Amino acid sequence: MPTRRQLLLSTAAMGMAGVGALSGCSDDAPVELEDGDALRMRVWSESAASAYEDSLAAFTDSTGIEVDLEVLGWEDYWAQLPLDVASGDLPDVLWMNTANLAQAHASGVLLEIGGIVGDDAASWESAPTDLYRLDEGLWGVPQVWEQSILVAHEGLVAAVEGDASALTCDPEAESDPLRELSHALTVDGEGRRPGETDFDPGARKTYGFSAHPDRTAVLGPFIAAQGGSWQAEDGTITFASDEGIAAVQYLADLASAHLAPDGKDTVADPTLCRTLFLQGKLGLLQTGTYDLHTLAEEIDGTFTWGIHPVVAGSEGARPLVHSIAALGVDPDDEDREKAIGELLRWLGGVEGQRPLAENRLGIPAHRDLRGAWEKSWDTAGVDVSAIEVPEAVALPEIGDRSAIATGTAMPIIAEVFLGETDAAEALPRAQEAAREAMA
Repeated sequence: MPTRRQLLLSTAAMGMAGVGALSGCSDDAPVELEDGDALRMRVWSESAASAYEDSLAAFTDSTGIEVDLEVLGWEDYWAQLPLDVASGDLPDVLWMNTANLAQAHASGVLLEIGGIVGDDAASWESAPTDLYRLDEGLWGVPQVWEQSILVAHEGLVAAVEGDASALTCDPEAESDPLRELSHALTVDGEGRRPGETDFDPGARKTYGFSAHPDRTAVLGPFIAAQGGSWQAEDGTITFASDEGIAAVQYLADLASAHLAPDGKDTVADPTLCRTLFLQGKLGLLQTGTYDLHTLAEEIDGTFTWGIHPVVAGSEGARPLVHSIAALGVDPDDEDREKAIGELLRWLGGVEGQRPLAENRLGIPAHRDLRGAWEKSWDTAGVDVSAIEVPEAVALPEIGDRSAIATGTAMPIIAEVFLGETDAAEALPRAQEAAREAMA
């Protein structure tokens, strides 16, 4: 059993004042657990655990229900989960991501929470909430969510009189706004650009766009923007469609045309594009809101950077969205189930999620916390107002073994960026390998 940090959050320990009744709770007698008993909640983030402390202490003060918060590191978290399912030792509430949701749901141990949270769900952003709808039920209370974004070195972009606010790409055209701006941004040590006489790609001083095989930040949004998908609704891997092949070949061609860092370098170092951006050498970085902390801390005012929508295709901009939710485990005990329900309602409310928003741990799932989240980032010198809730998105992995399937496909897709083959040959092969991995 991995080591667990136990955070006992109680009224006495935290000295919290009363915060009133929980919204959404019934007028029945307060839920009571046996003396010395507490609900168990498990997360994989120390930062989130620290943020939750005051929130859960307030929950205890309001309900009398204590919560032990367990923290397991990422690898230990997923290794321990199936063991606890088998032994019946799951916590009462646990964090979940979409890649592992189907397997957890199939185990039959989760609580369907639609009836528990009732109308409270209407206050949550639909993009992260819908990821936890299965079999006409709702199986998680979204806590935070992330989406892919485009960040621009505004100084480099302004120097070439460019505009990164609404970039588009068209694989069928000879050129497009993304390629044109990437070309203008790419300069070697002598000021020459790709296609000009004696241009030296090995001596590039600045690069254009982060065209590299990143599933979340680049591949997913570009494939979806062309009308393709990573998976069908039933979970079948589908990225080797005509649209998917065109999108991947387009990205690899950006690298081979020297408008992006070389494929051999980005395959060898998946963080290279971000590193170049932090160094002020990359004009356009497509990444995710999960990188905002690193960007803010590392750039620290050395140059001006801004946030924009992801590059759009024929179907518009399709940022990839994923979210973390709190799931309830069926205790087969009526009193304990009521207590779990109270905790889930709290975690779905403003006060339950406020510490996460104010500590900038992902985008808040509760709509009423958007302002607090933006204000918190503003105090850190980052304007996140351009990050809008998307109407149409690219989806993350869904279904049992879907993360394993993606991991199987990515080295094959990387061959296109290495110049060893083309997308028309590699993607069907990668798709078949991914489907076999999911079988």
